[in-house]
Amino acid sequence: MQHEYNLQKNPLSRIIPIQEKRIELNNSIAAKQKLARRRSMSSNTYISRGPSNYGGRTRSLVIDLSDPSGNTMIAGGVSSGVFRTTDGGASWSKVSANDEIHNVSAIAQDPRPGFQNIWYYATGERLGNSASLGSFYFGDGIWKSEDGGLTWNIIQQTSFDFTSFDSRLDLISALEVSPINGDLLIAATARIYRFDGTTLTTELNQDNSNTTSDVLISSSGRVYAAFDGGVDQNGVWTSPTGNGSWTRIAENGTPTDWLAQGRIVLGAAPSNDNIIYALYVNGASESIEADLWKYDLDLDTWTNYSSKLPDEPDGDLAGNDPFAVQGGYDLVVSVKPDDENFVTIGGTNIYKIEDILNDETFTRIGGYISNTSYGLYNTGGVEHHPDIHALVFDPNNPNIFFSGTDGGVHKTSDVNAEEVAWESLNNNYITYQFYHVALDPTTESNLVIGGTQDNGTKYGGTDVGLPDNTSMQSYSGGDGVAVGIARRGENEAIQIYAGTQNGNMFTNLPEFRTITPDGSESQFVTYFYIDPDNTTNLYYAGLSELYKTNDAENITALTWENLGALPNDEPIRTFATTRGAHNPLSSYLLIGGGNGGIFRLDDPQNATSIDDAIIITPFGADTNNGAYVSGLAIHPNDPDTVLVVYSNYGINSIFLTLNARAEEPLWSLVENNLNAHSIRSAAIAEVDGEVIYFVGTARGLYASNDPLNNDWEIEGVNEIGLAVVSGLVYRPSDSKLLVGTHGNGMFETTVESTLSANENSFNTTSLSIFPNPVVSTLSIKTAPSIQKIAYSIMELSGKQILKGITENKRIGVETLRPGLYILGLKFEGKEQFLKFIKK
Repeated sequence: MQHEYNLQKNPLSRIIPIQEKRIELNNSIAAKQKLARRRSMSSNTYISRGPSNYGGRTRSLVIDLSDPSGNTMIAGGVSSGVFRTTDGGASWSKVSANDEIHNVSAIAQDPRPGFQNIWYYATGERLGNSASLGSFYFGDGIWKSEDGGLTWNIIQQTSFDFTSFDSRLDLISALEVSPINGDLLIAATARIYRFDGTTLTTELNQDNSNTTSDVLISSSGRVYAAFDGGVDQNGVWTSPTGNGSWTRIAENGTPTDWLAQGRIVLGAAPSNDNIIYALYVNGASESIEADLWKYDLDLDTWTNYSSKLPDEPDGDLAGNDPFAVQGGYDLVVSVKPDDENFVTIGGTNIYKIEDILNDETFTRIGGYISNTSYGLYNTGGVEHHPDIHALVFDPNNPNIFFSGTDGGVHKTSDVNAEEVAWESLNNNYITYQFYHVALDPTTESNLVIGGTQDNGTKYGGTDVGLPDNTSMQSYSGGDGVAVGIARRGENEAIQIYAGTQNGNMFTNLPEFRTITPDGSESQFVTYFYIDPDNTTNLYYAGLSELYKTNDAENITALTWENLGALPNDEPIRTFATTRGAHNPLSSYLLIGGGNGGIFRLDDPQNATSIDDAIIITPFGADTNNGAYVSGLAIHPNDPDTVLVVYSNYGINSIFLTLNARAEEPLWSLVENNLNAHSIRSAAIAEVDGEVIYFVGTARGLYASNDPLNNDWEIEGVNEIGLAVVSGLVYRPSDSKLLVGTHGNGMFETTVESTLSANENSFNTTSLSIFPNPVVSTLSIKTAPSIQKIAYSIMELSGKQILKGITENKRIGVETLRPGLYILGLKFEGKEQFLKFIKK
C-alpha cells in the first residue's frame, strides 16, 4: 500500500485529505446520476478482458447455511467488492454496488433458522498488501443484506470517513453473528463492538493502540475475542453472550510459555463447543513464526501444540519454511466440523494435521510447492496460490474444504486425501489489481498483458491461443510491474517485456534472459516503457536515472545506455513517446517525475544525455517532493497536444497544452469537475477528426472532447463503475482503448466519435433488434441489402457464449440462461454492439 499512499498523499501535508476524497466520491456519484438523465458524450461499449479465470486477494468466504447443496457462497475481494455464486463457484456475480469499491475484509451470515437471509460484510484492511506489508486499506464501516446477499445497505452507526483513520471501525478484521439473539460482534482496530440492530456498544477496548483483534462465537453463543500481543489487553477473552461479563483466559505469561508478539486468530471446533484454537505471531524471524494452542472451556486449560507446527526437512526458504506468516498478514486456523483434533492452519502456505493429539507434525497441502521452491503447489494439476487468509469447511460435507488467498478462491473435495488436490473457483471472480497494462501494437490484435499486485504478469487474447478474451495465462510470478509488447521478424514473433518488484526486468527473445540494467536502482513497482511505434526503443526508470536502448530486441543487462539523472535526482515515474515513425525533427520522449516535473527529451533515439531534456512543467503544477506525475498522453497525430495528470490530492491535477514542442509550452488547467479527484492515467484518441481525451481516476474513467470548456463525463458507468483506473493504453490504428483497473481487472472499447456515426459502425438509426426482452429468437432489423451478419453474444463480463452467421437476420437464443447480454454484429468491417435481455 505504500505505492498507493504515495499516489494519493498531498505533497505538502504528506496526508490524504479527507475533504478531497469526499468531494471526489460525491462528484463521481453526481456524474453517474447526470449520465443517467441524458445520453453519454460517447457510445463506447466497455467489455471486460478479465481475467475471468484468476482471482485476487480474498480475506473472507462464507458458505450459505440456507442452501443444503453448499453451492451458494459469498466472497469478498480486497479493493474489488462482494461476489456471490449459486452454482458452487462455476460463476460469480458482483453484488456490492458498482459505484463504490469496498475494501472487503470480513463476511458473516446470521446462523439462526428463519434469519439466514441476513448477511453482513465489513470493510477496511489492517494488514497491508504486497506493495508494503503492514499498510492500511481504510474501509467504510459494515454493510447489511436482508435478501441473501443480493443487495446491501450501509449500517449508518458504523460509517465514518474511509479516507483517514478517524474511527476504530475504519479497519475491521472479523465479524460473527450470535446464534442466540442475532447480535453482531465486530473485531475492529483494538476494539470489540456489539451491534444489536440499533445500538453500537464497545465491549472490549484497548486504548492508544492500532492493533488487530479477532472474534469468534461458539454454537452455544459463547463469545471469544483476542487482542494482539504487546498491548495491555493482549491475549484471549471470553463472555457467555458477548454482552458484558468478560474474562481474560490467556495473556502473555499465562499460561506458561504463552508469548504473543503480534496478531492472534481464533478457530472453533464445531463438534465440541468447549474447544477453540489460538494461533499467534511469536515474533521469530528465522524459525517457526507462530505458536498454536488449544483451549478446553470445561477444564479451563490450554495445551501448547506449537512443537507440531511445520518445519520441513532438507532445507529452509525465507517466507516459505519453517511456517511463515509475514508478520500476521496471512494467519488463519480452522477446525474440521466433525473432528476437534483435525486442524488446518494458513500462513504463506496451508497445512493440515489430522490428529493433533498423536500426529507428529502438520503437512503442506497448498501455497508453495515445497520448502525448497517458490513454485506454486499443483498436486492434481491445478495451481494453488500462497498467502492464505480464509480456510472454510463446507457445513454440509466436512470433507469439502475451501481457501481464500491472494489468488482468489479454491476448493478441494477431499481434505482427507494424502495428497490434497485443488479446484480453482475463480470463474468470473474478477478481482485482479493491475498496476500497468499494455496492448499488442499490431492492428486488430486482441493480445493484452498486465502487471498485477502480487499475482505476477498475466496475458490474454484468442490470438495467442486462449479460449476466449476474458481468460488469461500466467507469464511470470512475483509482483507484476510495467509491461510491454513488440513484434519481431515478419510480425510473427512476439517479444514480451515484463518484470517483478524492486527493479527486475526480463524478456523472452531471442532467448529468455534478465535485462535489468547493470548497476541500476528502482522503485518498488519496476517501471519501463517501450515505444509502441518504434519498438527498437526501450526506456527504463532507474529511480532518477534514465536508461535507454535502440536495440530492444537484443538488449542485455550490460548494453543499456545510462543518460544520467533528472535534476535534483527527481525520481522518474512515467514515460510517453510521440506516435508514428521516429523523426529526429519532431519526435520526443516525455518524462514525468516524482516531484511534479515534466521533461521533454527531443530526438530520443539519438540523445546521449538527460541534461539535454527541456523542463516543460506546467505553470501551477505542484513541484514539491512527492508530487506524482501519474500519466502522460500525446495526441496520436499532433505531437503538440499533450495531457498531463497528477495523482495526489490537494493539488492541480489535469493540464493540457496545444504547443508541447515550444520552448515554453502554454498549459491550461482542465480539471473542471474532477478538481477533487486523484487522477491515475491518461489517453488521447482521435476518431473521425474529433479529439477525445480520457482520464482514469480513483473513482472511474472519464472523457471529454473539449476539456478547455466542458466538464468531464463518466464512461462505462455500468461496466467499470467507480473502479480505480490505473492504466490507459490507446492504439490509434483501430481506435482500441485498453483500461486497467486496480481491483476489477481489464476492460476494452473501440473508441467512437461523438459527433457522427463511426464509419466502422452500422448506421444505428437503421438497425434494431426485437423482441427485447427475448425468449427464443432475436430478430435484426437493418437495410434490406444486408442479409447475413456475423454475430457474437457475450456476457457482461466479456465472455463469449455464442457466435455464428445470422440466418434470415435471426439468432436463436433459447439456450441462454436468463440475464443481460451484449450482442456484437459485424458486416463488411463494420461493427455494432447492442444489449438485450434474455427472459
